[in-house]
Amino acid sequence: MNFFQAQERARITSRWLVVWFALALTGVVAALYAVAVIAKSWLAGRNYGLYDAPAATDWLDPTLAAYIGPMAGGLIILGSLYKLSQLAGGGSVVARDLGGRAVDPSTTDLLERRLLNVIEEMSIASGLPAPEAWILDGEDGINAFAAGTDPTNAVIGITRGCLERLSRDELQGVVAHEFSHILNGDMKLNMRLTGWIFGLVMIAMLGRMLLHSMRFVRVSNDNNSKSAGVVLLIVVAGAAVWLIGSVGSVFARLIQAAVSRQREYLADASAVQFTRNSSGIADALKKIGGFAGQGTIQSSGAAEARHLFFASSDFLKFGFATHPPLELRIRALEPRWDGQLLKAERETVQSSLQGPVSNLTGAPVAQLSPASASFALDSLAESSRLDPQVGSIIKGNLQRANVGFRSKDEAKVLLHGLLLAQEGDGQDRALAILTDTAGTETAAAANEWHHQLTGRRAAEKLALLDLSLPWLRRMSHAEARAFLQLNRALIEADGEVCLFEFMLERVLDRHVAVGLGLRPVARMRFRELAGLSRETAILLGAFADHSGVRTALDAAAAEFLEHTGMELERLEPADCTLDLVATALGRFEMSTPLVKARILRLCGLVAMSDGVLKDGEAELLRAAADAIGAPIPPLAHVLQG
Repeated sequence: MNFFQAQERARITSRWLVVWFALALTGVVAALYAVAVIAKSWLAGRNYGLYDAPAATDWLDPTLAAYIGPMAGGLIILGSLYKLSQLAGGGSVVARDLGGRAVDPSTTDLLERRLLNVIEEMSIASGLPAPEAWILDGEDGINAFAAGTDPTNAVIGITRGCLERLSRDELQGVVAHEFSHILNGDMKLNMRLTGWIFGLVMIAMLGRMLLHSMRFVRVSNDNNSKSAGVVLLIVVAGAAVWLIGSVGSVFARLIQAAVSRQREYLADASAVQFTRNSSGIADALKKIGGFAGQGTIQSSGAAEARHLFFASSDFLKFGFATHPPLELRIRALEPRWDGQLLKAERETVQSSLQGPVSNLTGAPVAQLSPASASFALDSLAESSRLDPQVGSIIKGNLQRANVGFRSKDEAKVLLHGLLLAQEGDGQDRALAILTDTAGTETAAAANEWHHQLTGRRAAEKLALLDLSLPWLRRMSHAEARAFLQLNRALIEADGEVCLFEFMLERVLDRHVAVGLGLRPVARMRFRELAGLSRETAILLGAFADHSGVRTALDAAAAEFLEHTGMELERLEPADCTLDLVATALGRFEMSTPLVKARILRLCGLVAMSDGVLKDGEAELLRAAADAIGAPIPPLAHVLQG
């Protein structure tokens, strides 16, 4: 599976959401109108004098339609728009609405530590910034979800039952399934669906609220009949609103089922590719089937979010289920399955905190090999390239070198050190800036990290950026702006910023700015590479200057001409300044997934113009992908040894 192609399909599906929502809205309004006409007829039959008999039997009542349409339709649309604006805050909004709790990145709880290790390994292996981990402590069912409008504000949430009742391999399979939704663009589609669904179920929710409020009402002894009449009226009104609103709930479930069911099969298959282990996710599904609570979610916010979950969050079937039956999902993974389910006993994790391929107290049992000269650029975003062993090895290497974060401040200082100017007067100026801004102690610590990180592989530096996001999300907006401004000053201190350092800074800027909501996720404006010809020339010119090969642009220029029918403008290095590169990256961030795939392939052709994709060039390509919001897995594979 190609991530960019999957993201493009999800983007097209999200446009159809508007059509489906309009049809559902029409159905709800029509149902409300029909109920109103019937009620009008009933009132006329009782001779209350509100309507005369002929008017009451007329199904075409423009006056009634003028009231029902704008009121009901407007309420649903406003509810959806309100929810969509709320969800723009990222996946944490969904997790909080479901009663979740964010996991402290420094937690020492064994179960939580195991979850974070699995997420971090998968994050490094996929090239994604590490999603924030959330736990639904009040939910004993076995379930999980991914939510967010962009990988930088994504969260992965799991229930208490999932945390306690799955083994490490099973948990890895579930987490890989959720990572698939992030990589394939399903997560963003699901968030939009959640917003539209909220409007459709809102009327039913209002009716339920009215009915629930009656639980706390007591009829007074004085004037019993009058009080009882008011209570009865509210109960009847609440029941009527709930029943009428249930029409919207039916349409909501139909849309959820139409969007979600096939995508669950694809995510299951991707999880097997990611983990190289079909039994992990298959056994997790067997435990859900063998557990009395299965995947049920008790939270009142589950109705509009049921399509987000790993497994069905309720027992409703009859064509309305948002997920395929467990039996079919298991057989798709294990065709020879004997039909036996598994008991979901509570797991012990004392011996399962570390990854399967790294021994943090000794030498690694596997190593990484960088991409070869024959690396196929068409496979940049292929799901078969994602390997959690790569994440485990890189993470293990960093841990053995004692490179990592134990607090937000440590993360900030380490990243300052990563972006310090390399040497000479530039480094002295950078340290002076850091001293004036953050103090002598911070400057000394950043300088120490700078010397320790200088010799480390580019893949490890990118991994540090990806793993830093859960810590950096704890910054206030003012703190984040100051942090980004200081980073920019540090890399510009020597006046000669290398392209890889610049890309690291752009990746970090995007992670923090979008992850904390300092700026919204870029809206897609460009659907053809031809509309970004100048930006293409600037970005490829910067890559060509970095390669130092005179013919670096030849292959990319030929492919650009073949694809667009336009000649690629060949710019001098002086015309490809970093400010112009930054502007070009911003424009590519606003392009469709397939346009992003095309520009990354052209950058790869420039990088491989000498027939070799060196480690630094490979990671520069990855950094460029991350900077435009199109992360790709590390360009390396595991050597068993």
